[in-house]
Amino acid sequence: MKVFLTGCTGYVGREVARHLIKANHSVVALIREGTETKTPSDIDGKIQLVFGDLKNPESYRSALKGVDAIINLPGLLREFPNKGILFEEVHFLGAKNLIDEAKTANINRFIQMSALGVRENSITKYQITKFKAEEYLRSSGLQFTIFRPSLIFGNEKEGMMNFFSVLNELLEMLPFFVPVIGNGNYLFQPVSIQNIAEGIIASLSNSESIGKEFDVVGQDRYSYNQLLEMIMHVTRNYKIKFYQPISLMKMVAGIFGKYKFFPITKDQIIMLEENSISDNWKNYYDTFNIKPIRLVETINKNFTTK
Repeated sequence: MKVFLTGCTGYVGREVARHLIKANHSVVALIREGTETKTPSDIDGKIQLVFGDLKNPESYRSALKGVDAIINLPGLLREFPNKGILFEEVHFLGAKNLIDEAKTANINRFIQMSALGVRENSITKYQITKFKAEEYLRSSGLQFTIFRPSLIFGNEKEGMMNFFSVLNELLEMLPFFVPVIGNGNYLFQPVSIQNIAEGIIASLSNSESIGKEFDVVGQDRYSYNQLLEMIMHVTRNYKIKFYQPISLMKMVAGIFGKYKFFPITKDQIIMLEENSISDNWKNYYDTFNIKPIRLVETINKNFTTK
């Protein structure tokens, strides 16, 4: 199958690209010029690179010729309006353009990466724009599948930043104390990056997944405190937790969250409070016949013990 892949230089996209090649698919990857070095080195020469931008359909339109399916992965963790980096453009308008181009090119199969917790009554810009993309895809008439992952773990040693590598860097940077927003009891259901890639590739040939959304989470739930303690234990880098009132952190993040030096935004704190969990975790693994990889079984492999 010939697959058009976006987000190939990102954390999830790199693993998806590897799995596509392993499954003998032909891959056309849309990347921005100058980011070639971020594609996986182990599949150099095995994928066709197209330089362009989802905001400019003309930059990739000709590359859609002969494509059988599209996998759309780009996601923005935070926006910087002063630099023109906006959720609306990345999450919604980019997806809208690609969906429209897929219809014009008669590409019926469309795989969309969304996020856990996205819903109609979302209140953060991140969730609102992700949901708009989902709704546009649902109304497109395409054979779609939507994936909504929780926190993702795996491949930390590649140097790609994710939640767990950020925690590790925070522990390495701070001398004695590590700040915790609120009480640290908000919950997550971390999912393996390998399990995500396996499901996405399996969905290409799984007709049962057409027209459906999947919560993509692991089988185990952890509080933020537990995840922090797990990283401290694995790295032998122990710190004292310093709890910050969540109302105060919202106020501070509301002021400084637009600046890159500040580590978190107000919207991200709001989403922390909501938890990142799902009771429907088994449906994903059963539909695609995947064996869930547990965080506790793999985290030792991804961080160097001191």
